[in-house]
Amino acid sequence: MNKINLNLDKSKKYVVACSFGPDSMALLASAIENGYKIVVAHVNYRKRDAAIFEQKSLEKYCEENNVKIYVLDLLKKEHSGNFQNWAREQRYNFFKKVAEKEHAEAVLVAHQQDDVIETYLMQEKRGNITKNAGIPGENELFGIKIIRPLLSFSKQDLKKFDDENGIPYAIDESNLKDVYFRNKIRHEIVEKMSKKERSEIIGKINSKIEVKIEQKTLWESEDFDNLTYEQIVKLLDHFMVKTNSHRDLSKRFVNEIKKAFESKTNCSFELTDKVRLEKDYGNVFVVNTERLKKYEYHFKNTFKNKFLDIDFTLGAEDRNISVDKKELVIKNLDLNSKIIIKNYSSSINRLFIDWKVPHFLREVWPAIYDEEGNLLYVPRYRKNFVDNHKSKFVFRTNYFIEF
Repeated sequence: MNKINLNLDKSKKYVVACSFGPDSMALLASAIENGYKIVVAHVNYRKRDAAIFEQKSLEKYCEENNVKIYVLDLLKKEHSGNFQNWAREQRYNFFKKVAEKEHAEAVLVAHQQDDVIETYLMQEKRGNITKNAGIPGENELFGIKIIRPLLSFSKQDLKKFDDENGIPYAIDESNLKDVYFRNKIRHEIVEKMSKKERSEIIGKINSKIEVKIEQKTLWESEDFDNLTYEQIVKLLDHFMVKTNSHRDLSKRFVNEIKKAFESKTNCSFELTDKVRLEKDYGNVFVVNTERLKKYEYHFKNTFKNKFLDIDFTLGAEDRNISVDKKELVIKNLDLNSKIIIKNYSSSINRLFIDWKVPHFLREVWPAIYDEEGNLLYVPRYRKNFVDNHKSKFVFRTNYFIEF
């Protein structure tokens, strides 16, 4: 194989993600040979003895070919939890920074046909289905466009290309061990496939029908219950991608969600640290937890921002607010507070129960205080409220389920 056609736009610049393995070196060499405008991004995890040698070898290759290279050295970077997930986040955040600095169109990643088959077989064995079978040719991760131009080539094809063209590369010895589930799939199944078997499974992957699902964050419980496993996975995957977060959604986990949501009890599932799925009072919400934060705003008479719209210039005595107040404060309501309503003291928790306020909104529900910190007014929750522009106080609850 003398040449690899990447089918890219030569007027654009690209970031080539390169590890110095045979796949990414074939991608880099092809990009150089085809005259594309590129820079290289390399991540050194410092997990192997050969890591420094590979970095230096790649830097030398880039220097010889007049290609700028960026290196992320993770030697002193602390991590906790799953290393693979942490490394993935570090890697793509780095690629994004390089792409933004270089005004690049996209990041080129050297996934190839073996990776597609391995991923698909892993999805089947684990009972996981994402919005794509295998690996997509293009998608967006961590806010950057990812292009995979080598998906039609096998690992053997790319290694042969390197060898025939004298392109240097190194083999990651950890890929030769069956300590990871993916490596077992690779060595025990994929590498032993005949050309006919490869063709059949690629055909199966390509024939997968795209699952249809409306990407909305508010569902009637009955409608959500009627969604298939594949639809729920695609729905949740969509919002996790938008927040640059990820988790595997097995059939077992999704069935746990559906079973819990079938009951009348309110409940929630933390999908990632940025996405929550919550059932409350007959609705299912996909919540952007990045927006559930503490806040405090100071104002007088009028106030407007992304989720609050207040105008007391027409009078607000009915809201326990008089015009002689020097300053008013809006902040998250203390759930342990009490308020006087028609000469009766009522707890905030009791009000929220009576109003059937979804639990995630209770975390951010606003209240108005005077400059001395006295609670003056708590806006009422009304399900399916439509602003008729006569209200003096509008709390835009949809803000917290927007992604």
